[in-house]
Amino acid sequence: MHQVDDSQAALILLSIIEKQPNSTSENIIDSAINSLYLDYFSAATALDLLTKQHLIHLSENKSEAEYTVSGKPVNRLNITPEGSAVLKALGNTLPTQVQDFLEKLSTLEKKERTLTAHYSEDSEHTFKIKLEQKDHNQIIFSLELNVPTEKMARNICQNWQKNAVEIYQALFRLLLPQNDD
Repeated sequence: MHQVDDSQAALILLSIIEKQPNSTSENIIDSAINSLYLDYFSAATALDLLTKQHLIHLSENKSEAEYTVSGKPVNRLNITPEGSAVLKALGNTLPTQVQDFLEKLSTLEKKERTLTAHYSEDSEHTFKIKLEQKDHNQIIFSLELNVPTEKMARNICQNWQKNAVEIYQALFRLLLPQNDD
């Protein structure tokens, strides 16, 4: 892990939020950790700093489909105009490795916009999972599952994001077997 100061950590996090608009703080922190430039505490501190400086804002969408374990809608993060101005002025000062990571993140975000995986806990303490594949906002494939643990739900969502094409193809091979008829 590379050592960065608070202002550089905030700039990295601001860049990630720009690449992943309308994401949860958990997703943003995960991306920051994956950059290998920030640990959890640096990312959380930077997130707090960006919020206090009004460079990002938290919002709760009225039609939110994702909820916390306590049943509250998750908050979404977006960059403010002030944050965009800071990023425009200072974004080119980020190390080349961080810029490369952000470019890969941007490509991954485009893929994730067509693949969605969400889970939530229901009143019986089971986890409902919804997996979708979209093409130009049209749902092509949707699958809902219930599993007993959050770990299983999280693993299924992660595997969907990584292996959606193979899963989709395998399901269709099994559902529509090729007959000689």
